Amino acid sequence: MKKKQFAATLIFTLALAFGTISVFAASKTTKIRVEGLHCKMCSASVTKALKATTGVEDVQVSSDKGEAVVKYDDQKVTEAKIREVINSTGFKAVEEKASR
Repeated sequence: MKKKQFAATLIFTLALAFGTISVFAASKTTKIRVEGLHCKMCSASVTKALKATTGVEDVQVSSDKGEAVVKYDDQKVTEAKIREVINSTGFKAVEEKASR
């Protein structure tokens, strides 16, 4: 009987622990300057690739502004991966230099 109670307690504790891990996941938003966006079709191409990326929650790509604003789950995808996805579409995610 004690083995069953211990097993049930252990399973409950593990389920509770794994359930709280997702609470610590945070949505982040990043703005990335993208070179080469000339029209709405360019923006659509980048948008499609980003939306297909696991962890990306929302995407707004503007050819007028030359930027992508991406909301993402930082537990599932990194900003570096988002930049890789943009670069894989044939456009260039520009690294912003820190101003002094």
